[in-house]
Amino acid sequence: MTPLELTAFLPDHPAGVLALLTAAAGMVWLYIHSAVQLRLSRRRRLDELQESLYLYGRLAGPLHAAVHGQQAEHGGDSGLVKALQECKSAPYLTPYLQEEIQNCLDRRDSSRISLLHRSLEREMNKLIEERRLLLKETHAPGWGSALWNLLRPAAAPAAVTGLALLTWRLVAELQLTGTPAPGMTLPIVWMSYLSGLLAVIYAYRLLCLPRQNGIDVTASRLPASVLSFLIAAAALFQWIGPHASPYILGAQLVLLLSGFTFTRERPRSKRPYAGTPEQPGQALQASQTDGLKNQDADAEAPETSSTTLHR
Repeated sequence: MTPLELTAFLPDHPAGVLALLTAAAGMVWLYIHSAVQLRLSRRRRLDELQESLYLYGRLAGPLHAAVHGQQAEHGGDSGLVKALQECKSAPYLTPYLQEEIQNCLDRRDSSRISLLHRSLEREMNKLIEERRLLLKETHAPGWGSALWNLLRPAAAPAAVTGLALLTWRLVAELQLTGTPAPGMTLPIVWMSYLSGLLAVIYAYRLLCLPRQNGIDVTASRLPASVLSFLIAAAALFQWIGPHASPYILGAQLVLLLSGFTFTRERPRSKRPYAGTPEQPGQALQASQTDGLKNQDADAEAPETSSTTLHR
């Protein structure tokens, strides 16, 4: 039914007018609900950033004192252990930083404390920049950010409208499958519907992905965004004709299955220093070297004390 036919149909059918007004009210409610949820999500994100920075700051003080050879004012080594344990509950704690914290809890030597201090400073700078961008986006957005914040809650009503139009087209085409329409067979109709359904779902997912801003505690969202865009854009090729639906649906399914590979969290190898990869053989060699150094230090300690007493 074209918009002109719909305009002529509604005055003679009050039930249709009531259904249309109900649908419009539902869309407005869905837009408001999405806007409120996005605002609450930004608020929760800001609270998690603030909590992580608070816990990191409580740990940064004892680490700074230990690195520079200063004694902690309160608690000594027990204060450092308490700060390390508390830091493990930070919402934005990365797996690599968690591993370094656990290494310091197992053995608090100068090299591990220094490495953790540098890593913690780097993570704190990232979170501070993330908080700055989030506060700017919330309280003083730019021209493009303000427009995006206004249009982004409309993703949910647009997705519901798209699903309704796809279902309406499916019902209309199923009624025409008995007529000799060129290319409109039953499998083609369902393949076209499934292709459009995947496009609507992944277009909505693309619009609802949160902005990364250089912070991600799991895996990068860039592959997920690219795959979602390709799945949604592939449905545009249905304008070629109904015979293209099997190929379009096949390409979308291939992209969908490849997402399980490209969006998988990459394992992080153990590294002795920030930015320096370490192989398993190098890890064993480094541990042996640390053991020899500790033995040498233990052997030199009595010798030094005896020399001091002799003098």
